[in-house]
Amino acid sequence: EVQIENLGAHLNAYTSREQTAYYAKCFSKDLPQIVEILSDIIQNSQFNDEEIERERHTILREMEEIENNHHEVIFDHLHATAYQGTPLARSVLGSTDNIKSINKSDLLKYLGTHYKAPRMVLAAAGGVNHDQLVRLSEEHFGKLKAGYQGEVPDLLPCRFSGSEIRIRDDEMSLAHIAVAAESPGWAHADTIPLMVASTIVGNWDR
Repeated sequence: EVQIENLGAHLNAYTSREQTAYYAKCFSKDLPQIVEILSDIIQNSQFNDEEIERERHTILREMEEIENNHHEVIFDHLHATAYQGTPLARSVLGSTDNIKSINKSDLLKYLGTHYKAPRMVLAAAGGVNHDQLVRLSEEHFGKLKAGYQGEVPDLLPCRFSGSEIRIRDDEMSLAHIAVAAESPGWAHADTIPLMVASTIVGNWDR
């Protein structure tokens, strides 16, 4: 954190249903330091027990806040019914029981299983020299293992199920409704036209 602040950069991370991303915004001249820091976070995190406990309480507090955020709740329900019986149906935060019980060995096992070169992408945009980025990636990520010890984890397709969930609460002043339609995946040629169509249709507050 001190290094990032001294560079005048911004560092953050997020987890979605399909990926975890660590990202930074910095001045072009600081690219080598930023790539090194990202590499260090991904490959050399210590997972001290005190830090795990602190983050555990943070996540439990976030879960309470999200339960009061109807926008988040409705999209959790939408995924739960649209992808029922598959990993995409699960909430990003997981269950309260899991958060309370997860420990250092669980985290290290997850990283050892999933943080492999074939499952990772290093991307940059803006004032970046491509050849320099390639050299930095080889220097800082070159030791990542490409193979697996044992069975390769399956990434099975998650089927879409036409279905619905209704939760009635007459004490609420507003109705919160989400409708989803199955569409092609990110790699399909129709994805960009669909995103353009979505932008044309627009969005509304109420």
